[in-house]
Amino acid sequence: MLDIMQDESGVILRNGDLVLDGGIDGIAQQAEIRVGTNRGEWWLDETQGLPWLPGIMASRLPVSIVSNMINAEARRTTGVTDARTTTINDVKGDYTIRFAVYVGADSTEVTSGIN
Repeated sequence: MLDIMQDESGVILRNGDLVLDGGIDGIAQQAEIRVGTNRGEWWLDETQGLPWLPGIMASRLPVSIVSNMINAEARRTTGVTDARTTTINDVKGDYTIRFAVYVGADSTEVTSGIN
């Protein structure tokens, strides 16, 4: 599956063209977006994402439960064979989540922020 590549500044353009990636970076980016989406937010697939508001953030769930939820949601991404949370930081309701995405034998880490 191809994805439009983005970085911290937004969509990446090369010579005026969008950069597409169907490899591990594109798949990891899709997993990152899926984990960071509030369930019901995306009208094309209201089952995608996690119940960030009011579920996770309002309930102050233990990090171990949130980690399991993140890993399970990331694994629902096409092409992802495994996902493992490496760190979760919760500073006054602002979550920073780092997790490894595995595609076959390859892996890469991504960061998702929720506030």
